[in-house]
Amino acid sequence: MPAKVEWQDEAGRLWDIVSMLRFAIKAGRSNGQEIKFSLRVRNTNNAPKLVVLKALCGPGDNMEPVITIMNLNED
Repeated sequence: MPAKVEWQDEAGRLWDIVSMLRFAIKAGRSNGQEIKFSLRVRNTNNAPKLVVLKALCGPGDNMEPVITIMNLNED
């Protein structure tokens, strides 16, 4: 979390990310294993900016389903 950003905490930001991913999944915005979604994020005390993220679903260490959320330019 950026320092001194008002009205932000880690739990709240995680809630926002997971909630927006859930809405994208329910809306069927997937192209197979990858789904892109967006949300507004405040990294300063100015207006929030639109951020686009992607989520991938794949096998974990024990072949359980795992969702990984990352920036668009990450693999």
